[in-house]
Amino acid sequence: MHGSSLFDRLIDATVAAANEHSLKTALSDVARAHGFERFAYLNLHTAKSFAVSTYQKEWQSLYFSRSYMAIDPVVTAAKRLRRAFRWSVDVERRRADDSVKEFYDAAAEFGIRSGLSIPIWTGFGQFAILTLASARHLETTGPDDLDTVGAAGAAALIHARLQGTTTPTQRPDFIFSDREALCLRWAAEGLPMHSIADVTGLTYHTVRWDLDRVKAKLGVYTQKQAVAVASRFGLI
Repeated sequence: MHGSSLFDRLIDATVAAANEHSLKTALSDVARAHGFERFAYLNLHTAKSFAVSTYQKEWQSLYFSRSYMAIDPVVTAAKRLRRAFRWSVDVERRRADDSVKEFYDAAAEFGIRSGLSIPIWTGFGQFAILTLASARHLETTGPDDLDTVGAAGAAALIHARLQGTTTPTQRPDFIFSDREALCLRWAAEGLPMHSIADVTGLTYHTVRWDLDRVKAKLGVYTQKQAVAVASRFGLI
């Protein structure tokens, strides 16, 4: 079906949905009517990342536990293109490196082979993605056949309804090792890494390794950001 028809129906379904449960049902129905078996709303907001999705639960759990969002080509393309786009595992896999090929193979095992994704910019460098996915190979054509304005409007409306959900289908578990938590607590006290090494009896390289792991788990780039995010969400 034509792209604009899809986005019009997504908008109508979102406006008409009385609650979150009926919204999820309506999105699933619209997706299936347009050849997509599943949908996913993925909110990538540092430590508050979560998903509302009809993907299989096992895949959602793997996606977060293995931090697949760091290598997911759809996430990468969404950041780069900043508009709606189609994608296909069969097409993209040919030019992917080994880690991405492994990701594609895992996704295909769970019936994710092609789809349509729409990035949603949510402020302060954060964003979310709405994806409609299929287990079948779908042709990926140029952007001209997509109503990118309609797509952006539909995705923004869905984001407004789901961003505050209290019932996500998946969210990451931020589990720090005892050593990571110890280093982070000392960092929160303002100690530099060499001082943390002195008071804990760890080597400088071990402290740096543990704090790098903490930053990766929280999706931040600096030690100061890690302390701020961990404090905000009661992780230390």
